[in-house]
Amino acid sequence: MMRNFTYNGIELLGMCTALPKTNQGEKGAYRAIAVEEQTTADLGFLAAQQIIEVTPVERDEIGVLIFLTKTPDYRGPATAMVLQNRLGISEDCIVYDAPTGNAGFEVAINLGGSLLSVSSKKYALIVFGDTVSKQFTTEDIGALNVQDGATSMLFNKKDTSNGTTISTLTLSAHWSYFMLPSGGFRNNKSVFENLNSKRSQQTAAHLHIDFPSIFSAIHPEMERVKTKVLELMDSETYSNVIILINLLDAELEKRLVELFQSDPYKDHIYLSSTFGPQTMAATIPLMISKICGNKQVTDCQVISVSLGEGLSINIASLAVHESAILESIYSDIYYDNGFVTHEM
Repeated sequence: MMRNFTYNGIELLGMCTALPKTNQGEKGAYRAIAVEEQTTADLGFLAAQQIIEVTPVERDEIGVLIFLTKTPDYRGPATAMVLQNRLGISEDCIVYDAPTGNAGFEVAINLGGSLLSVSSKKYALIVFGDTVSKQFTTEDIGALNVQDGATSMLFNKKDTSNGTTISTLTLSAHWSYFMLPSGGFRNNKSVFENLNSKRSQQTAAHLHIDFPSIFSAIHPEMERVKTKVLELMDSETYSNVIILINLLDAELEKRLVELFQSDPYKDHIYLSSTFGPQTMAATIPLMISKICGNKQVTDCQVISVSLGEGLSINIASLAVHESAILESIYSDIYYDNGFVTHEM
């Protein structure tokens, strides 16, 4: 059984994604890759700044600032501290980092909802994403079709009957299938040497994704995922329901969709594998922007399913209003405050 965490009285006030302006796509395709000096925090700052400027938010009323990423500026202090200073947010604020990658969208909702529900202030700002190109070789960036990006989400307190719900299934017995072998202080070369399905030019400094093993671990859980998605659907409240799948593996996503073929919601499902470059945690926000923009949906229920490192399956149900979706930003701007490296 997948347990629910439900937060009432929480609303998504603004969501914006920032992508590098530098394009390394081929044959007309756009693939956003950060310049060497640009970090995830730079992109997250641009997105957060845009939200603060266009929404009726008082900076002194932001009581939570969390930064979710696998590619921080530093191992210490928390990059969220740097963002707090850059954004001019009050010192009276909960500020910290959390090492989260592909499931950043769902974790952002979970942390934003839980912390805001006990905060005396009005708003929670959650920034998440990765400059994942710094964790792959040039060949792997093209082969895996990945790009860099970061999203900021601003939540506020509001009396509403629409609950925001998170469900998580943690399969930690398979933690080594999706990981970054180096960067911490457990200097054990045998961990990297014993990993299966390594790419030809992969080193311990590169992100490891063992797709065959991930498929074997996640596929048996697909029926449980489908059951949870159907349980979260609220067709009585929402005329528009969209289901977004971000499992990194096209075949795994296809298998999940097949389970919905006899359900009336099968045409409401969208796959990250068909939406262009994989932007990790920022993928779901980009999908929301594109789908809601094309359909001109005024409000809808978004149900997302994402694969997380560790392994985990993360499901979120969130009300999204068209007014909360801000236009994406494209920029190569970076914060020149000293030497920054992802080679931790």
